[in-house]
Amino acid sequence: MRLSERSLVAMSLGLIAVIASATLLLATFREAPPAPGCVALIEVRGTLSYSQSPLSLLGGTADVDKLLKLLDEALKDDHVKAVVLRINSPGGSAAASEALYLKVRELAASKPVVAFIEEYGTSGAYMLALPAHEIIAANSSIVGSVGVYMMVITYSGLLDKLGIRVYVFKSGELKDLGSPFREPTEAERRVLEEMVSEMFSLFKERVLMHRGNMITNSSEVFSGRPFTAAEAVRIGLVDKVGTLEDAIADARRLAGLPEDAPVRVLKPPKPGLLQLLLGQASSTPPLIPSYEVLAMWPPPLTAYLQASRD
Repeated sequence: MRLSERSLVAMSLGLIAVIASATLLLATFREAPPAPGCVALIEVRGTLSYSQSPLSLLGGTADVDKLLKLLDEALKDDHVKAVVLRINSPGGSAAASEALYLKVRELAASKPVVAFIEEYGTSGAYMLALPAHEIIAANSSIVGSVGVYMMVITYSGLLDKLGIRVYVFKSGELKDLGSPFREPTEAERRVLEEMVSEMFSLFKERVLMHRGNMITNSSEVFSGRPFTAAEAVRIGLVDKVGTLEDAIADARRLAGLPEDAPVRVLKPPKPGLLQLLLGQASSTPPLIPSYEVLAMWPPPLTAYLQASRD
């Protein structure tokens, strides 16, 4: 039996509807194409210290605990394909610098990391940049000052003038090492110098591990002096002079991202009102030890005066 023209048209329209419905259904259940990913931007600004460090008294400090959380967030976020560290820091405590270095090293083992030194990238701040796949410095920035030091401030002369005597009863000769109430003994000087020497050796070892094949004059690098960006390139501490935009572009390239891949600034969450109230109520003054090993340039007092002028 032959089908009428009207039946053929109806069957054709029905077939088209079935195909369209199937296509729509497949499109609905098909997984969306993966996003290309983004570049995370993390700012390292101010003196590197823990919140209870005496360095926090200087103001303008970079809370290391918060920075570690941001670096860990970038490490665990699959959407973050590369990281740019925007550094403007003179360094800080050796312990804080060490913690950040280790976390950046862990991050760089998983994703491309580019360090951009904006103004200061010295001492401990330079240490944390070492594991980066590329180090870029702004034209007018200061880089280097590889080394550590320790300051022991004594009040013995002032106390003598005021007629104040301090008596310390201790279990061992070196128990009050670095006491501010008297001049250090020769034995104490040797111990403190050994501590500085040991930490400097570790710093030096890391510089050689990450930049050893690029350094042209090791005696100059390890003299503790800071360098301008151009000098840092010449001596091998920095890969090139550039801008933040250059650092972002290189991070995209290293991660295989398109040129227009987005940049996401990672910032610590702002504390709520309750946190602010509880924080103020429970705040305690920073613990002030008699000495602390610093990976910092310029020295704290100079940095404080500079921050005051700013």
